[in-house]
Amino acid sequence: MQIRRFRAPDMRQAIRKVRDAVGPDAVILSNQRLPTGEIEIVAALDYDGSLPPSMAPKRQPNYQPERTENKTDPSAEYLERIERAKQQAPVQNSPVRPTDKRSSVAFEMPPLEKDKEDIGIAESLSIQKNESDKQLRDMEQELKNVKAMLEQRQRSEERSELKENAIEIRTREKLKKLGLSDFVISRLIDDIDLKGREDDWNRLLAHLADYIPVRSGSPELKGCIAFMGPTGVGKTTSIGKIAAQHVLKHGSDGVVLITTDTYRIAAHEQLRTFGRILNVPVEVVNEYSDLNEVLAKYAHYSLVLVDTAGMNPRDSNLERQLLMMKRARASLKKLLVLPCTSQRQVLKTVVDIYSQVQLDGCVLSKLDESASLGEAISVVIEEGLPVVYIADGQRIPDDIEPARAHNLISRAVYTAEHYSQLYGSLKYGS
Repeated sequence: MQIRRFRAPDMRQAIRKVRDAVGPDAVILSNQRLPTGEIEIVAALDYDGSLPPSMAPKRQPNYQPERTENKTDPSAEYLERIERAKQQAPVQNSPVRPTDKRSSVAFEMPPLEKDKEDIGIAESLSIQKNESDKQLRDMEQELKNVKAMLEQRQRSEERSELKENAIEIRTREKLKKLGLSDFVISRLIDDIDLKGREDDWNRLLAHLADYIPVRSGSPELKGCIAFMGPTGVGKTTSIGKIAAQHVLKHGSDGVVLITTDTYRIAAHEQLRTFGRILNVPVEVVNEYSDLNEVLAKYAHYSLVLVDTAGMNPRDSNLERQLLMMKRARASLKKLLVLPCTSQRQVLKTVVDIYSQVQLDGCVLSKLDESASLGEAISVVIEEGLPVVYIADGQRIPDDIEPARAHNLISRAVYTAEHYSQLYGSLKYGS
């Protein structure tokens, strides 16, 4: 008879080990739980009904089992339980061979069929699988719902973005028609939240007016002011208008006109004509006189207007004029006359050149001759050059007034609309 021991975490696995290693003819002699928690099974092959000496029950000498009427023999009870187990075993199994009553009980291995525990596990696994499948289906449906919701939100955001882009594109086109630069337009759109409402345009124009730097304080010029700029921009005419307004309001006392233009033939004759009409003195600064000496002579006058020579930015004599202005008294304010009829890049070049003399502001001239005011407005915004006066005609003294940002924007919108209608009528012959 061959004896083998098998250990496993539980009885089920231990029996499977015995079945796999020994086969269906194995007979389990004993089983016990070890201190480690494992189950140990002792099995025999070719069992002959005897027990190994180590498993045989030990008897004490002269041992007499206690006999009482009320107590039964434990070994007999145990054998009776074994007999009942044999009777309940399947028919195809070989009969259990009982050992001696004094030995441990032995019985054959159950057949290679799934026991109730295996069936229960399988049923449990089947139930778990069905529940898992249901959970997976529920999760898939939930994911589909979430995906549909995200797609719907994305489509909504795309429609909203397309709408906002369409509003922004239309707004940019309207601002471009005013002649504004891309920089000013982008800054304006970034600052204003467009809602697609009717008041968007008015809010944009109001915010654009806030960008324009204008001179604050008294609407009347006082002190020493020099008018600078290229030839033909309206410096002398602007001086005549401002001088005439001052004379009409305060009289001719305290007003003097000065010119530094000795480069053109009879360049100062127009200024002298203004002086005779207004009954104010006219001084000419040439190579024999100094500008600061003339300014000191009329320092007590309330209004001293200086007309400078108009020169092309590439003219070599322009540097001499700029040097004269740099050396002038600190009390002399310098205004740059910018014609609204010039291109934006031309205006920027003029500002860059004359900025050497630390300009105090500018005069926007020829508004009445311009087809678009946006170029000049963009330049003063980008350069931060305050607008002091705007001039819009040849009439003296009417066609000049102190700059007001909102009025300038209104003029820009009116000019753009007027020339758009005029261009359309010329284009289509209506």
